[in-house]
Amino acid sequence: MKDFSNELIKIIRNKVKDSGPITFKDFMEMALYHEKYGYYSGSYFPIGKKGDFITSPHTHCLYGALHAKQIEEFWEILGRTPFTIVEMGAGAGYLAKDILSYLSNREIFNLINYIIVEHKSETASYQRELLKPFINKISWVSKLSDLDSVKGCIISNELLDAFPVHLIQKEASGFKEICLDFKEDGSLIEMFADLSSPKLVEYAKALPLDLPDGYHTEANLGIMKWISELAGIISEGFVVTIDYGHTRKEYFHPGRNRGTLLAYMNHSVNEELYERVGEQDLTAHVNFSDLHRWGKEVGFSTLGYAPQWAFLAGLDFEETFLELSDGKFDPFSPELAAVKMLLLPQGMGESHKVLVQGKGIPSNLVLKGFSLKNIMKRL
Repeated sequence: MKDFSNELIKIIRNKVKDSGPITFKDFMEMALYHEKYGYYSGSYFPIGKKGDFITSPHTHCLYGALHAKQIEEFWEILGRTPFTIVEMGAGAGYLAKDILSYLSNREIFNLINYIIVEHKSETASYQRELLKPFINKISWVSKLSDLDSVKGCIISNELLDAFPVHLIQKEASGFKEICLDFKEDGSLIEMFADLSSPKLVEYAKALPLDLPDGYHTEANLGIMKWISELAGIISEGFVVTIDYGHTRKEYFHPGRNRGTLLAYMNHSVNEELYERVGEQDLTAHVNFSDLHRWGKEVGFSTLGYAPQWAFLAGLDFEETFLELSDGKFDPFSPELAAVKMLLLPQGMGESHKVLVQGKGIPSNLVLKGFSLKNIMKRL
């Protein structure tokens, strides 16, 4: 376990001393991504049984196989020509491994070019080790801007929830931004300030008018920049976003008056955002209505939105599971318990959503992943 908290707090304190209180977004950025002391820095790998949380690709290879089936349909829609898959936030590489494993015996395989966007060289090395059987199919880039024009799909699994967010609160005078200062005893303290950017002012103006005073929420403006970058990269194809989140109506429900920010450590969740800085993950749920709206503004059409259980079940879930297990499985096995975690509401089935956007694609297309349920009209 890293023990960086004290060092990182010193750096944050010096920053505040030099230039005054910082926004929560700047704090979250440093807590997660400081090059030496941030949560995602160094060789420590936070995902999996020995980490702080588990993502769907760590649960069962069926998850990647079902995404592979959707990708195969994308390929058919684009004319069965050379097809690029770009994965961002690939973690240990399990999703890439399971997608390529499933497609390795299919016609599409010879036409696939798989690119992983990974800025951390240590993580890329870890991925290369896991993905050795497919090393001729995969290339790595350190940032999105390294990519040329892409015809295919860009996939991200639990990426956007780790984007640093602005923390804002409704007051009688309008929305204020939560900033951080230090008390004399060295502890962090929240304070109000004017909104820190014109884009944040614009975002706050568009929030529901009936939010009560004291309402506390987040603004993930990084999603706007991200989808705009993707629009410049994709010539024709799809964006698949999987994350936990809500529609606008759900996100700004009166009952969700403390926002969605949470900290994760050792597979437990807490709201102590200013404790163990750099040692615990900080996440905020994704507002999928924002992703939908900002995508439209840069030329994407939304093709589908559904809970993870519905998306996976629409892709021949049962048939594929039997195929992967050679038709044999124990109903009481850990393997089946892992599969249930992908589907059941108490697992990831309801909390995680899947949104697919297209560029250069007919907007009335019915994708197999949304054949059971498509609730994009709620966005």
